[in-house]
Amino acid sequence: MSSSVVVFTTPGCPYCKRAKQALSEQKVPYQEVDVSVNTELRAALKEATGERTVPQVYAKGTLVGGSDALLAKIADGSFTQLLSQASSSQAALPNMLSKAVQAADAAAAATSAAAPAAGTSLPEALQQVLSALSDPQSGVQRQPGSSSKPPSFTGKALLDWLVQHNSSSSSRSAAAAQAQQLLSANAITLVSDKQPSADEVAAVFDDEAHSYALRSEAVRAVPWGAALNTHFWWGPAAARPAEVVAEELRGRILALYDKHLSADGRAVSYAALKQDLEFWEYVDATAELQRVDLSPLSRESLMAFAINLYNALVIHALVVHGPQQYNSTTGRVGFFQKASKYNIGGYDYVLDDLENGILRGNSPAASTIGMLLKLPWLSKGPFKAGDPRAQHVVRPLDPRIHFALVCGAKSCPPIKLYSAATLEEGLSAAADTFCASDVEVDAAAKKVRLSKIFSWYFPDFGADKAARLRFLLPHLPADKQASLQQLLAADPAAKGISVEHKPYDWTINAAE
Repeated sequence: MSSSVVVFTTPGCPYCKRAKQALSEQKVPYQEVDVSVNTELRAALKEATGERTVPQVYAKGTLVGGSDALLAKIADGSFTQLLSQASSSQAALPNMLSKAVQAADAAAAATSAAAPAAGTSLPEALQQVLSALSDPQSGVQRQPGSSSKPPSFTGKALLDWLVQHNSSSSSRSAAAAQAQQLLSANAITLVSDKQPSADEVAAVFDDEAHSYALRSEAVRAVPWGAALNTHFWWGPAAARPAEVVAEELRGRILALYDKHLSADGRAVSYAALKQDLEFWEYVDATAELQRVDLSPLSRESLMAFAINLYNALVIHALVVHGPQQYNSTTGRVGFFQKASKYNIGGYDYVLDDLENGILRGNSPAASTIGMLLKLPWLSKGPFKAGDPRAQHVVRPLDPRIHFALVCGAKSCPPIKLYSAATLEEGLSAAADTFCASDVEVDAAAKKVRLSKIFSWYFPDFGADKAARLRFLLPHLPADKQASLQQLLAADPAAKGISVEHKPYDWTINAAE
């Protein structure tokens, strides 16, 4: 390690941001290690610290702890004392952790080299053709666009231009082959009011009936209620496996979220995010979802896919439509049920569809009459009979998904990017972190205070009050667990245990 201080973090974690800001204010150089990707590294960190949460800070081989511990030790001077008293040659990490970091770095390099690429890359020669084609003066002549339509050109006009201006496609057949390559790389896209069939994007049609546009000129602003990833139609290139696409998108949006998170970790500038070119690269990447196939996904892969996309879509919609849409009950209904939408495999999914349709096994939403009356059988899930989306739902549901879809804890679980391989670890950590922060047990008063989530989705956590309280036990820290066990031992049916649900804070952490 090149620095005497190491901070173990995960992207998009406000408490990690706070710890790093505190070190910067003290002018203490540090090395950051992202634990979100590597399972072995997280296991080594948990073994060394006894904690599943991040950040975890080490200085001169000594564990400082999380964000709160670091701030306290800076305030009382013990952190400065630790740095000054330790030997200058003292390693930042214990040997076991240092080796785990080195192994994780090597694994990350190998994984990056082997990762499949999306259908958006072009050979250098074709990139030059595209650059010439795009030139406003000498490129292919476009028909003017509008606020909802990009400038466009016909298939015939494209092939005419390629024949006339490109020596490598002087014949009509060669021009058609080049046009096909541009279409396959999504450098040009078919202009259509509805999603085209595979046959319609199989090749560039040499006629006046089919219009095309440069992807770089796509109109990215989508109307309220339209799928946010349909600003252009994905071409003939096959999409990568669904879980790979979702993991990449979630990784991109997490990095952007982290980039625009304030130094104290308390607010995100969604306005700055909207001006970031990397955000619009993310938006372009979401178009691949139009062609993904959910059929091969296992239950675990489908869960990871839906969790990753749900969390990415929330941020995407907040950036595009603005956080002010979220500030009222009516606005939130529209946000979850209409505005936040992706086209996935040719079908529209709003946030409610991802949560209640896929992840909750097509169960009724919390806002339905049955759930509000605590009679869930009176209502149905979002996917009606005959809906093709009903073929891809998670059964049985895992109630821990609710903690993966919302982070309201005082520290962050180390996984914000899910895969089938890390699902159990991630859900367990998310549940532990959430419950440790949000569950209050008053043994003397025989009272348990819970998040409103446990009321909204009450059937997910157990058939009755006692079962729902027992669900909490493995996810509570030792002191709260002992108190709740004591209450349940004395009252197994929980008839005398009062359960109170705390008001839910819908505040968005927007800087604007």
